[in-house]
Amino acid sequence: MCLSGRSPCEKESKMANIIDFRFKVKNESDDKIFKIEIAWQTLVKDAIPTIKEKMATLYKQAPDVIKLYVDDPRGVAKELEPDDMISRHFNIDYIEEGLILIYPQ
Repeated sequence: MCLSGRSPCEKESKMANIIDFRFKVKNESDDKIFKIEIAWQTLVKDAIPTIKEKMATLYKQAPDVIKLYVDDPRGVAKELEPDDMISRHFNIDYIEEGLILIYPQ
């Protein structure tokens, strides 16, 4: 159990590669960005239920089908395929700059 700020807890989390990924539903404002802790090497298809659960909590419902895209300020967002790792287009050292867009279908 982690009780203090930056200490062994942060180290344990990094060692286990549990990352706070940032998410936003397409066309929502930036103040609606939310974080979900997901293991770095989780497949997109395995992360979808966790993402939908968080969406249901925040928005009182979640669409049956969602697609994930990596936000790219330099161009078109890149779709994450079901068998991609959720971390595919991210640098672990700059994860706080990354954003995953959720496209409800």
